[in-house]
Amino acid sequence: MKNKKPLYYIGYMVSLILVIIMIFTDLPFEIDLALGIAFSAIFATSYVQLLHLKMLQKDKEYKANVLDERNILIKEKAGNIANMIMLALLWIVTVLFIALDYIIPAIVIGVLLFIQPIILIFITNSLEKKM
Repeated sequence: MKNKKPLYYIGYMVSLILVIIMIFTDLPFEIDLALGIAFSAIFATSYVQLLHLKMLQKDKEYKANVLDERNILIKEKAGNIANMIMLALLWIVTVLFIALDYIIPAIVIGVLLFIQPIILIFITNSLEKKM
């Protein structure tokens, strides 16, 4: 496993820079809101990943549970089922947008739904080559 700790520490620095920008600049509310959401996402991801790496190194029971083949298969199957459900819900939302005459959002979601299987194929082929 490669050492990804510096990447996550960079996430802490980026989130700190975002907070400093929000505090010391007079940006519109919408931009501050977007910066706040970006800060939250980057900080949370960095924290959780660093905690996960720390627990993998120090807690043998946690490491066994995370790397257990059965748990990995359950996560993969749950992810696939959640993906199918999300696709169905997005199709329903697309049809609802069309029915409500929100054409631009319907087109955007429709294009994303059309591209998703193509992305899945590319990722699957890439993973097959690596294994």
